[in-house]
Amino acid sequence: MKALLIVGSPKGKAGTSYNLGSRLLGRLEAGGTEVVETTVAAALRSSEERHRLYKAVDESDIIIVSFPLYVDQLPAPLIQTLELLADRKRGAQGATPWAGPLAQRLVAIVQCGFPETHQTRPAVAIMRQFARETGFQWAGALAFGMGGAVGGRSLEKAGGMLRNVVKALDTAAASLLSGDPVPAEAEALIAKPLMPRRLYRLAANWGFRSLLRKHGAQKRIYDRPYL
Repeated sequence: MKALLIVGSPKGKAGTSYNLGSRLLGRLEAGGTEVVETTVAAALRSSEERHRLYKAVDESDIIIVSFPLYVDQLPAPLIQTLELLADRKRGAQGATPWAGPLAQRLVAIVQCGFPETHQTRPAVAIMRQFARETGFQWAGALAFGMGGAVGGRSLEKAGGMLRNVVKALDTAAASLLSGDPVPAEAEALIAKPLMPRRLYRLAANWGFRSLLRKHGAQKRIYDRPYL
């Protein structure tokens, strides 16, 4: 079995999306799966890189797409990449997408900076529809809010705050290795708040004001340039 991780964040391997995806990919590799990883930035860089992506997708049994929420949508480079895959998939399969028992499985990992996990629902629905229209077998989504608390930290060193995230990813990996989709148990576990919402908002506001001070923009906090 072979698994491919597509990192949909513009930050590439420097962001939270990569840390989450690589954790799941690592557990699959530990279970005997051959693994490959790429980023949308790499895939869109040249026609040569796009063909490498196509080849990796063709050869993979499990495709993991890990990305951050942009308002309530997928990042634009990821949308462009999925459109390329959809066009190619339709061209290869004709009018009727392949949906047989050997269909490749598609898994999404979605995290957002909002405190509420339900903010990710539109993006999860988009990924599910993408799978339906292109013939991938939808294998579930691991989605959660408060992604800003993860930052660029390694999940191996993140500590107790991310224990549910780590456990959910590991549970999902075990299920995928058995040929099953992401279990509802893992989806529910990762969706739990990482901390009280009030505390998260305080930390987020502190971080925002720290950036304002860093760039000398405190006096412009209430600017409304598009008014």
